[in-house]
Amino acid sequence: MTLSPDYTLTAIKPFGAVVQARRGGADLGDLDIGAVRALVGEHRIIVLRGFRPWERKEQLVEYARRWGDLLAWNFGEVLDLEVHADPKDYVFTPGPVPYHWDGAFAEKTPTHQVFQCVKAPARGTGGRTTFCDTTMVLDTLPAEKRAQWEALTVTYRKEKTAHYGGHITAPLVQSHPHTGAPVIRYAEPLAPEEFLSPLFLEVAGLPEGTGAEEFFADIRERLYAADVMYEHAWEDGDYVITDNHALLHGRTAFTQGSPRHLRRVHVL
Repeated sequence: MTLSPDYTLTAIKPFGAVVQARRGGADLGDLDIGAVRALVGEHRIIVLRGFRPWERKEQLVEYARRWGDLLAWNFGEVLDLEVHADPKDYVFTPGPVPYHWDGAFAEKTPTHQVFQCVKAPARGTGGRTTFCDTTMVLDTLPAEKRAQWEALTVTYRKEKTAHYGGHITAPLVQSHPHTGAPVIRYAEPLAPEEFLSPLFLEVAGLPEGTGAEEFFADIRERLYAADVMYEHAWEDGDYVITDNHALLHGRTAFTQGSPRHLRRVHVL
């Protein structure tokens, strides 16, 4: 996929790409959505830089609606990801966020995440968003291991302390609803002594002699391998659009008091 001469496209390793506007203050809305959608399908994650920041949430919503119907939560369509003074959930603390996929407990799983970075963390203070391309993980698995994973189902239990939570059971390996490609749907367990609103997992279908803790350690090592993982260091004004079906995402911890404010919208 090529863009007009007003923009440059640079690939990221091991996956992803950056679209840079050549003209300062360019409007993201002027960039052809069909072209960006195709780039997300090809690269999984697209970082858009050099575009004029939107001050109002409504501008982000209006843009995201051009992609499709939006997932509305109990707080509305825009989630402000920032530290809360009295957090009820770990995502509103400066602590780490392990891998998960968005919409696990929602009626529908969103196809795309649209992020706007209102304020990036200070350099060197952490707060990177981590992404894993699960199609790449599956491609690297030995045949026997992949067959084992394809037979697993995982049950997740989480108290609804914020906008998500509940009790679901899902196959570990599923088909991407738009491409048919095999993908991994997995959220890491969250120990109650380490996280607000812990997440408990039960794994069914493990080979005889394999315990859940052994599986958790094995899949963690594979999901965090350098050749399938991208860590995004935010810059003020960044826009990021991702394939929520193919990717898992999380966050590194950051220094308490360091500014970090993202806005996120889900496109179904």
